[in-house]
Amino acid sequence: MSRLFGVILSLAFLGSAAAGAKVFVFYPSLARPLAIQDALAKKCPGLEITVFGRLTDLQALVEREHPTAIVAQADVLKQFPAYLPKLQGLRKGSATEDFVLLSIDKPFDVAKVSTSSIGVVGMLDRREMDGFVAGLVSGAPHINRVTKVEDLLPLLIFQSVSAVLVSEANMKEFRKKSQANLVEVKLEKAKVGLVAAGVKDGASDAEKQVLPALKSLDAGTLAMLGVDAWK
Repeated sequence: MSRLFGVILSLAFLGSAAAGAKVFVFYPSLARPLAIQDALAKKCPGLEITVFGRLTDLQALVEREHPTAIVAQADVLKQFPAYLPKLQGLRKGSATEDFVLLSIDKPFDVAKVSTSSIGVVGMLDRREMDGFVAGLVSGAPHINRVTKVEDLLPLLIFQSVSAVLVSEANMKEFRKKSQANLVEVKLEKAKVGLVAAGVKDGASDAEKQVLPALKSLDAGTLAMLGVDAWK
């Protein structure tokens, strides 16, 4: 019996050792989370990858499962102090991207931002999101939060908000998918960090599994994360 118990323990240990490191990904975009997850899983078969569409789901599972790494925009990673940035995503050599205010038919009047309603994707907790938006638009608008990027355009079409705050990359995707006359206003201070890979402090499998796998991603897969290289 003791021998059998020893064999069972050995098999359990081997199974645990063979399991891939857990990587959680949160990157709001018009691509479906499952499509991003499938693409990453094919390119990183040694990793257990989960892509989230909502911040609250990410927060809950990080607290419960403590993944080896989190891939998310730099401002999102700051919410998880136990995860130290090890890779920074770049696009055309820059670690940041511009955000714009997008409206229909006419440019949004930035002078009226503090008396207007602005649509945003909830990529941070409520209080942090208020400060994040205020820093980008230089004012304190009423914020209408949605959970998915595709929910922003209906806010504009049904005039629930005066404008939506989006990255230039998502703005270009909106223009491809919508027949509405979308007009952007560029913001002087609206530069936001691109995705980075944060590794759990003390995670021994990160250097061997996670970082090499992320560095090996091809251009098409990297583009789904909004970047074209790592540094």
